[in-house]
Amino acid sequence: MAALGFPTEWEYSDDCDFADEDIEMLRSFLPQVREVLSEWNLQVNESKTEFCTVYLAHQKDKDVDGQLLANNERWRRSKTLGSFLCTEKDIARRRILAESAFKKFEKIWLTGKKISMDRKLRLYDAQVVSVLLYNSNSWSPTKATLNKIDTLHRRHLRAIMNIKGWPNGQISNKTLYARCPVEKLSERVEKQRWNMFGHILRSNENTPAQLALLFAVESSELFVCRLDFKIK
Repeated sequence: MAALGFPTEWEYSDDCDFADEDIEMLRSFLPQVREVLSEWNLQVNESKTEFCTVYLAHQKDKDVDGQLLANNERWRRSKTLGSFLCTEKDIARRRILAESAFKKFEKIWLTGKKISMDRKLRLYDAQVVSVLLYNSNSWSPTKATLNKIDTLHRRHLRAIMNIKGWPNGQISNKTLYARCPVEKLSERVEKQRWNMFGHILRSNENTPAQLALLFAVESSELFVCRLDFKIK
């Protein structure tokens, strides 16, 4: 645990993250990590090790190129377990990836007359929705961002069902969901987040997730802070 109370390390499979208030401490820590993990036949590729400072820039802060940093700090595009640390950036990227995945099956959506609608929707859920909602249980999205996800989802559903636009093929969103039948992706995200929250609450009190939750609750008044992360 760091002085502020946040967990200083967490692992998932062969990925290890370490956090500290002092970035120099993390840099000096790297050789020790390599030595310890080598005892378990695990190798650390230092060239792929990333040091990232997590903070909230002030509205007038600028980078070396004179661009405003607020809401565009470098850490927002740092990845861990395949997702950006920033929810908004990650969802924007997920929407692009999902659109690309959707187009790969365009012939099936538009010309697959011998494929039942039920099978198409199951394929869509497995190959597209899974990409769009990857790691969504850890998101902290705004309502506006969730609306963008629902909008993309409905556009895909209309294409799969071959529903044209106004005036002949116009149907309400409620009717669209009933015909498919599926629920809003925003509702699925909400359920997944609650499931993850419950999983964290039931976990051991010494797990990184429990410690991070405790830190978030007890330090809620520290809205703007600067923490140093190393992401492997």
